[in-house]
Amino acid sequence: MRKNIRYTVTAVLAVAALTLSACGGGGGETNGGGAAGAETDGTTTSDGGGGSGETITINTATMVQPNTPNAPVVTWFFDQLEERSDGRIEIDRTEPESICKAPEIAECVRDGRVDLGISISDYSAQVFPSMTVATIPFMVENSQALMQSLYKVNMENESARAQWENAGIELIGGWGPGKLILGSNEPVNNVADISGVRFRVTGAMLQRAFEEGGANVIALPAAETYEGIERGIADAVAWTMDGPVDYKLMEQLTTWTDPGVGHYTTFAIWMNKDFYDSIPDDLRAIVDEVRDELNGGAGMEAFNAVTETQCTSLIEFPNTESFTAWDAAATAEWRDAVQADLIEEWITQAEADGLADARGYLADYQAALDEASSQPDIVADAVSACIDRFGAN
Repeated sequence: MRKNIRYTVTAVLAVAALTLSACGGGGGETNGGGAAGAETDGTTTSDGGGGSGETITINTATMVQPNTPNAPVVTWFFDQLEERSDGRIEIDRTEPESICKAPEIAECVRDGRVDLGISISDYSAQVFPSMTVATIPFMVENSQALMQSLYKVNMENESARAQWENAGIELIGGWGPGKLILGSNEPVNNVADISGVRFRVTGAMLQRAFEEGGANVIALPAAETYEGIERGIADAVAWTMDGPVDYKLMEQLTTWTDPGVGHYTTFAIWMNKDFYDSIPDDLRAIVDEVRDELNGGAGMEAFNAVTETQCTSLIEFPNTESFTAWDAAATAEWRDAVQADLIEEWITQAEADGLADARGYLADYQAALDEASSQPDIVADAVSACIDRFGAN
């Protein structure tokens, strides 16, 4: 795998610039951060901000849209790398899908077309099956517990570490797009209320759970769901907070509820392993420090800031009649009916995709979830907080 790094070495008597490989950005910021330099074959070299040492540029590809809660997570990470390195780490920020399409971003990172990518893990489940553990329903409620547990187990579990090494990818972090909520025009308070309802649902594991609950699962692209509800193709949706607010489904659906399913997919930031290993030691220490903080709570705090504005929009919208959560017994009834079989399916598929001892990995993940969820100062889940806000109104 080729290394994809640009760096500058500044010495007292001479400056030498070495370019190994670069992937040009589309619509992003320019490289060089305002320092003097010379352009060669579309790349820019600088003097490292006045002779401070090597300067690296991280070329990126992303699918994250700027108005979503995922965007501040990525922005925080990029900003902190640049600030803490005094500009010696430069980020070539590109427009969504301008370099690689969303399903291809992991491969772009693997083969070195870009140094770092952000996309949905499930698009490349065969590359890093350890991340698909988040698709198992009813596993985790708190968004921060999910993020820090995924990080912990993928950094420490031997099977996961071997998988990442084999893939040639360094995990930076993974997080859920928010807890699942249900939108409908009739109350949905338990699994019996799901039966016979045409639900727009995405994700294989989640679709299986709804089918087992008696729902008629409808597959609709996100952009077509509004019209699908309008035309009666689907009666209800299973979504995150993006659904009612960003996709305007609160105009069509009046009743929203958290069934306790939790998370069902993840976004992730990945770095090319050769690139990561080639970063100068002092700069790599900054990368490690920032990603530890990203996964330790800073990422979810950034995410929640946008989700809180979505919450306000949903609460204040005149069509919104209710936003509630199922009681524990109702959630347990659905979970107990479907989760055990889904876990076995996940283990079989994960091992087929190359995760050795998936059962042991799952046990470590669940232990990490238990540990994280018990922390009294854990970052609050934004959806749960929104339901509390609605109830207080």
